[in-house]
Amino acid sequence: MGQTASNESSKSGDILESFTKQEVQQLFNARCLLLFKSIELQAVASKLNITNIKEKSIITTSDLAYLCQLSNDKSEHNDQISFQFKQVINLLYNSFQVIGKFPFLRDYDLEKDSGLSVEELLVACIFHSGRYKKIFNKEFDYIKLLFISLALGDPENVNKESNKTSKSEFSEQQTTIGDESEIESFTLELNSSFGEEDPLNIRSRKIRWDSFKLIKTFDEIDIEPLTINANSLLLLLTLFLIITSIPKMNHDKMYDQLISGVKERWSEYESNAFVLLKYFKLSISHHNIKSESINFSEFKRTIDNLLPKFFHEAFSSLFKHGFLSSLISQPTGKPSAAEIETSESEESSTSKSKKSISAKFVESRLVNLPSISLIGTILTNQGSNINISNKNLVKLYAGSESGFSIRSLESKIFKWQAPTLFIVSGKRLRNKTLTSNMRYQSFKTEYPQFFRSSENSLREWQSDHDKITYCVLVHQPWRNSNKRNFGDEESLIFSISPRVDVYKSTHNPILKGESIYFNNLGLGLGFGNDQPVNKNGVKKYLPGEVSLTIEANLEFAVFRHVSTSSAQSINFFHKSNQESIQLTDFEDRFMITDLEVWGVGSTKELEEQRKQWEWEEKQAEARQSVNLRSLGEERAFLEMVGLVGNHNSTGGSV
Repeated sequence: MGQTASNESSKSGDILESFTKQEVQQLFNARCLLLFKSIELQAVASKLNITNIKEKSIITTSDLAYLCQLSNDKSEHNDQISFQFKQVINLLYNSFQVIGKFPFLRDYDLEKDSGLSVEELLVACIFHSGRYKKIFNKEFDYIKLLFISLALGDPENVNKESNKTSKSEFSEQQTTIGDESEIESFTLELNSSFGEEDPLNIRSRKIRWDSFKLIKTFDEIDIEPLTINANSLLLLLTLFLIITSIPKMNHDKMYDQLISGVKERWSEYESNAFVLLKYFKLSISHHNIKSESINFSEFKRTIDNLLPKFFHEAFSSLFKHGFLSSLISQPTGKPSAAEIETSESEESSTSKSKKSISAKFVESRLVNLPSISLIGTILTNQGSNINISNKNLVKLYAGSESGFSIRSLESKIFKWQAPTLFIVSGKRLRNKTLTSNMRYQSFKTEYPQFFRSSENSLREWQSDHDKITYCVLVHQPWRNSNKRNFGDEESLIFSISPRVDVYKSTHNPILKGESIYFNNLGLGLGFGNDQPVNKNGVKKYLPGEVSLTIEANLEFAVFRHVSTSSAQSINFFHKSNQESIQLTDFEDRFMITDLEVWGVGSTKELEEQRKQWEWEEKQAEARQSVNLRSLGEERAFLEMVGLVGNHNSTGGSV
């Protein structure tokens, strides 16, 4: 395999060798397969009932869902799968086909491709699991590859000319052999020369893959015209919110939660995914979503600013904990052997964990499994070390239950000596309320006006019918602060309705993140404000440029975002980093309908669940490894990938 190039070594001394396109693809695939453990390939083979991954060349979308443990039914007519779920599985299926053809990405044709092979799926796994870093340098742009795969594989783009790519001519790489027609030839750099007896896997390791032109240029694809349909991206965000919402625990319980999310609560997760989508493009609404598209710059900007870990972690979970897992979830109602064996220890650990969280989690008007997934995603992706789930959240206060009273709020939350989530929600104040509600008029005299009365303060993304919800991560315990603020630089304000946005605490050695006050002398509480004034019967709020203020009766709230800094202003929180908003002045004034404070409890139970999950994985691997030991792990690995043995595979040694 391979022919020595006419310039066998470059001026810098690099070793060069030319290959046909088919040879390059075989070598790259072999390099990827070497990054799997034999136990992982055995898990994949077991799920497909094969001994060699090349025995079953093409898998179906139902196979894909089963392999990734998104379904325990291989049938094409699984009643548990909704139409939306089928759509997003099709998107993933096509996307994996694109990546599976790497580095020849343009070989994928959505209209003509025959289907996804197991080998292509394994190649896609290498990228989504992060193992590609062992092949390429740190500069490889995974986000760009992800976008290309989603754009080219988006079923909504099948008839869209801007997403079709054509093969360009690589005249400098073509060579004529005898009287045969021209055959594409590609020159690769080697770390060391090939030996005559080197098998395919050894040769694949000697290639400097990150120097290959088509890898550096992503097969010379022009990314500018490529787009992802907004509705397709919404479905992917929805599925990934469901996946990331499930903490590690008994595998069958994880599967039950996944099916429940997909089958019973898809629309709720989709609502939370939609507010994330509006960060990609602010103009998206429910009525125009199918006609809107996301380009690369919008996609990358959102990943960089809002969701740097989201896609990687979701795909990693899909592959590592699903596709490559040795465990196969049992049908609902049938406990696994591991579950039966550990039932007593599980009950014991559960009883111990109840000491840290005494009350069973019950969903509220603002906090449920879908909203926990959204809030947890925001916290994780913004660098917070606070992990939340329904296992470690404790409801401290709910206005709908305890009454909207600052005294009641104080009595419920001041004893909690750990981080809390402060969540306030309401309806945007309309003109009628702004002008006729006497209680609001009183608040208005105390809260300084930014927009002139004659000015329309609503921006194009704001509506009179908006439901507005803000959440604040309060890292320090609550306390009365009638004279001095409290808090630290871990505090975080973020909106979760009608769109997601994040406002991080500024670093300031003088302010030290002390951006919160709780004033029980008639001025409520605020985040990002100076201490309000209360002298000689005069009350006055001093809102910061980025601030959330709740008046004393817990009836009205204002979020302010002012982009024009003044010399006297103190900035406790950074402005929005959403490009279309960061230089815009706006306010959200709303009448509070719900206010809740949740304590973030001990993570002991989450840790115990994680240990249970790891124990199950180890037990499954131990059972799978029995067959491998009889052959020898190295030989078993080579047979499964078709590099040795009599499996009639095309990937044999050279």
